[in-house]
Amino acid sequence: MRLTILVSMFLMLACGAPGALHAAGGGRSIHAILVIASNEHGRSDPRLAPYEPTLKRVLRYESYRTVGEGSASVAGNGTATISLAGGNRVELVGENGAVKVRRGGTDVPVAAGRPVVLLGGAAGGRGEVYAIIVTAN
Repeated sequence: MRLTILVSMFLMLACGAPGALHAAGGGRSIHAILVIASNEHGRSDPRLAPYEPTLKRVLRYESYRTVGEGSASVAGNGTATISLAGGNRVELVGENGAVKVRRGGTDVPVAAGRPVVLLGGAAGGRGEVYAIIVTAN
C-alpha cells in the first residue's frame, strides 16, 4: 500500500500533474509595496523610481512615498495574503502556475516585469491615497 502511494506521487510529479512541479519548487514569489500618493510637489521616494512613470500615468498624483512592503509565495493553485500597513492587504491566488491578485471579485494577473498598481483608500486628510504596487519575481 505504501509503495502504491509513493509510486502514485512520483508519477504525478513526473507526468506534470497541474501545479505539482510548480508547488515542489516553492511557487512564485510576489512582492507588494504600499505607497502613499500625494498631490504635494516634491521628490518621490527614490526606491520607487522604476515604478514612478507607471504610477504617474495610472494615478496622476505628484509624489509618492513608500510606507510598507511585504512578500509571499504562491504555489500551484494555492492562496496567500500579504498584510501591509494601515490595514491594507493583497490577496493572491495561484492558478496552474500563474498568480493573480484578487481585488473586489476581480482577478488581475501578475506577470514578471509588469507591475500591477492597485488603488487603495484615503491615507489621511490631505487628499492622499494608498496605492499598492505588486510585482512577480
